[in-house]
Amino acid sequence: MNWVRENKFLTGFLAVLIIGVGALSYLLYTAYGSWADETDQFNQQAGELHRLKSLSPYPNRKNLDRYQAERDGLIKATQDLASSLAQMELPPGELSPSAFQDRLRDTISTVKDKAGRMGVRLPDNFSMDFEQYESQPPPAAAAGPLGRQLAAINLAVNLLLDQHVDAIAGLVRTRLPQEGAAAGGGRGERRGGGFGPRGGAGGGGAGELVEKLPIDLTFLAGQTAFQKVLNAFAASSQQYFITRTLVVENTNPNPVLKSTDSTQPAPAAGAPGGGNYLTYIVGTEKLKVAMRVDIVSFNPPDKALEARGGPAR
Repeated sequence: MNWVRENKFLTGFLAVLIIGVGALSYLLYTAYGSWADETDQFNQQAGELHRLKSLSPYPNRKNLDRYQAERDGLIKATQDLASSLAQMELPPGELSPSAFQDRLRDTISTVKDKAGRMGVRLPDNFSMDFEQYESQPPPAAAAGPLGRQLAAINLAVNLLLDQHVDAIAGLVRTRLPQEGAAAGGGRGERRGGGFGPRGGAGGGGAGELVEKLPIDLTFLAGQTAFQKVLNAFAASSQQYFITRTLVVENTNPNPVLKSTDSTQPAPAAGAPGGGNYLTYIVGTEKLKVAMRVDIVSFNPPDKALEARGGPAR
């Protein structure tokens, strides 16, 4: 204490020096913390710049213009594909219930006449699975979609007739929701999701880009005719078909025996054709075919989005 009293100036100087050193240390610590934060931020931005420069393509104006050109080309190609596919489906149309009944009678009559001329057997009272509407009109809301479904089924049946199948054993269509209670009158009870002007269809409900309405066909044909039927459905340009499932059964399921005793006597040696007597043991069988075919329709992306409740673009 005596020294402090005797050296007041030096004591004050030391006190000021200690306070200054403490303040300087605080400022230095604060500055170091700020420098560390700025250094981290710089390193992050430098790393992001390096990442952008290493991208392929680098997002400069030239590459951005090329990207936009490719995007526009893809959009145009998609629109062209949609237009091409739209030509491969039967157009929707408005029909009154009585007009649909008239069209149904004319279609069934034409199919039966064609089948008779080509020797193709049809089931008794063949009505293309529309028998309930032969005696009563459909609901007004269902007439137009049913007309479109009838046209597609008629096209499918004619594909079978044109390939000279031996017989059409059955046809089951998918019922439309627009039919309501009237749909229960037919043999098939499978129900679809609608088939109207850009409405839902079978496996895809309204708002789907691709909508399908299945039909089940059962027929008897030779192997060549069966192959032609598959090709005809795949190559159809009037309506887009997808063969979904196939069940093929040989009319002769028994294997060929290694040796058989023929009950038919061979021609005499001197008879015409006696030296060329042949017995066919394979290749004459018929095929029982059950196939499910989807009648496909396509919705433009903007209309599909609008049908889902989203904004159309």
